[in-house]
Amino acid sequence: MYPILENISVNANIPYKTIDGTTLELDVYYPAEKLGEEPWDKLSETKKPTLIYFHGGGWVEGDRTSRFLNLLPYLEKDWCVVNVDYRLLDQTHVLGCLNDCIDAINWVKENAEKYKFNLDEVYLSGESAGGHLALLAGMRDSFEDADDFVHKKEIPIAGIINWYGITHMQSAIDFWNDSGYTKMILDPWKGDGQIYLDLTSPINHVTASTPPILTIHGDADVNVEFEQASSFHKALEAKKVKNELIRIPGKKHGNFSAEELEMAFESIWKFYSID
Repeated sequence: MYPILENISVNANIPYKTIDGTTLELDVYYPAEKLGEEPWDKLSETKKPTLIYFHGGGWVEGDRTSRFLNLLPYLEKDWCVVNVDYRLLDQTHVLGCLNDCIDAINWVKENAEKYKFNLDEVYLSGESAGGHLALLAGMRDSFEDADDFVHKKEIPIAGIINWYGITHMQSAIDFWNDSGYTKMILDPWKGDGQIYLDLTSPINHVTASTPPILTIHGDADVNVEFEQASSFHKALEAKKVKNELIRIPGKKHGNFSAEELEMAFESIWKFYSID
């Protein structure tokens, strides 16, 4: 009845990066046999599919701990999950947030043997701003002339699960029409503003080699308009990228019912051929 309690162990508050005096941490959830004595658990000998999760909060708030419940369906599938904190806009700009996420992905590569991460089955996910960062991080290989701004990603991504994330920054800023929030987004960036907005818009990075992407988005979303998802998936279709858009009728920014969430996760498993 409680397989997660029996089969999943947690290594929490792991530092993965220190920058400008700030130490960033992540938590690792991994399948393991509970031993009841030292060393307390024994990791699976089999390497596991691994989800890396980035929380939402408009790049200005939120943390990994508050998103723990979003991880449970993957743990029930016997996956490893890496739950990540990154700097917010009071410390950096959006590309700084992205670089933290990429550095967390690279940490997964460095620790793959320790936790039995299967580097051929690494998936990225997040909601809202976290979905946006998951998209950008997963599409990093297609960034052009960005090496001065964006860190290199060292492992391929098998897929991206985007929960109502931003896909076009200028359109989002226009939709929000909030001068104070726009200032928080733009002010930390000291370079060319158009380059910044272009680099941070996933729709600008779609290529034929983009990883498979599934998006879940309510069509009455008042924070990230549904058109963000619709236009993005049209761009994926144009490049013949494997993709699926799950439209949740009448729902806003993540207020999905249990039945809608069950449908969404069943769609995820089917889309990525996960048993």
